[in-house]
Parts: sequence; structure tokens; C-alpha cells
Amino acid sequence: MSEVYDLHCHSNFSDGALSPSDLVLRAAEKGVTHLAITDHDTIAGLPEARAAISRHQLPLRLINGVELTCRWQQHEIHVVGLNMDTAHPAITALLAEQQQRRRDRYAEMVTRLQRAGIEVKPPLAQELTMPTRKHLADALVEQGWVSSFETAFRRYLGKGQQAYVAAEWCDLDTATKVVQQAGGVAVLAHPHAYQFSNKWLRRLLQEGKELGLNGVEVAIGQQPPGHREALATFACEIGLKASAGSDFHAPKPWRELGKNLCLPAACVPIWSDW
Repeated sequence: MSEVYDLHCHSNFSDGALSPSDLVLRAAEKGVTHLAITDHDTIAGLPEARAAISRHQLPLRLINGVELTCRWQQHEIHVVGLNMDTAHPAITALLAEQQQRRRDRYAEMVTRLQRAGIEVKPPLAQELTMPTRKHLADALVEQGWVSSFETAFRRYLGKGQQAYVAAEWCDLDTATKVVQQAGGVAVLAHPHAYQFSNKWLRRLLQEGKELGLNGVEVAIGQQPPGHREALATFACEIGLKASAGSDFHAPKPWRELGKNLCLPAACVPIWSDW
């Protein structure tokens, strides 16, 4: 059986729809052999996932993972940490800081919505493992304040809107170094999601490499034509390894676990040294 790596997906411990148990069951069903659950700034779902793999005797290897939100040149970017020691003091300390930032931000967004006359009643920050804007958007839709998830972001929660709150995330240097201190590798997540020009994307990757970034996501489940080849070229030229991940959040036909994640032949896989 050929190996299928999916090193970027989310459970309901952050902004995914499935529990860690259901996520690993679905991954095995879809033929994934190596899976990283990379919830936003939390690793709390990993024990449940590991227990489910053991209980159901799934032919699936779980890779420790997390998606760290960080700053670079005043932009918010995401770094996926893979194959690290989740008990290492450096990673546990950083995650505690990031989680408090998320809770504070979430509470302030609720306050701003209410100040604007939107009396939405979302789950409290302390009720959620990792509060995100998704939880607020879901509440706005469910309680009839907006007609769709997209509208919630466009009118209230997106950058520049009245309930948006910027957060002081850790910087790229910190995220990269902490992952490596914990024995893992640091990978730039979904590079084209930041809507940088090729010049700025190259600059990010080059500066990231200088700071110790190990890799870049090259194969993503859903990509416009040419993006995968362009990222493969950047990775080879800059000397970064290539990762693959669906960024799966919920069962949808256009973004599935393990689907369409083949790396171009010229790439060195991030897992080549594991």
C-alpha cells in the first residue's frame, strides 16, 4: 500500500467539525497512512486521537502537530509544527500564552458585537478548548443575526470590520525556534492564503529559512492551477523541504482528507528524515 501523508487538518478542539476520534476514523477510511492533527494553538485533541487509533486498530500513524498563529512584517501567518515532543516545556509555555491571547481576543470580540447592538450569545471562551472566530460566526448564523458564515466575517469578524480584534501573536522567529526546541520541524502553512505577491512570498520564505523554518506546504488539497508547481520551485530554490496537507475542517466534497496531496518529484518531503 502506498503511503499517504496529510499533515494539516483540524478537529473540534479548534475550528474543525469532527472530534479527534471521528477525524482519525475518516482519515483511515480515506486511505491516509500518516496524519497530523494541527489544531490552532492547541494539542489537546491528540490523546483522544491516539486512543481511537489504538482502540480501532487503525492502520494510521499519528504525527504530533499544531498550527501556531504568528506575526511576520505586521502580517498574520501560520506555522505548522510537526513531530515535536508535546510535553516539552518550551511548547507548553508558548501554547499557554497563545491560548490566553485567544481567550482575551474572543471576549473582546463578543463585547464589540454587543456594543454594536448584536446581542449574540456564543459559547463562553472558557467553555471552548480553543475559542476562534468560527465559533462566533456559527453563533451569528444560528441565532439569525446573519444569513451565512461568510456574511459574519464580511460584516463583523473580518479584518477591518467593527468586531474584529487584532491579536499580538508570537513572532515567526519564536514559533520556529520553539517547535525546534521541542524536537519538531516548522512548516509555513498554506502560503498562498496570505495573498502575497510572488516577491513578498519569496521574501517570507527566505527570511523564514534564515530564522530556521524547515519547510513549506507545497501540496494542499485544493489549489489553483500552477500554485503547487510554483511552491515546489520556491522550496527547491530556497532549500526548504515540502509538506502536504489538506487543511481539512469538515466533510466537504472539495476538501477531503488525503485527497490530491502528491508532491512534485523535485521536492524533498518534510518527512524524509523521520
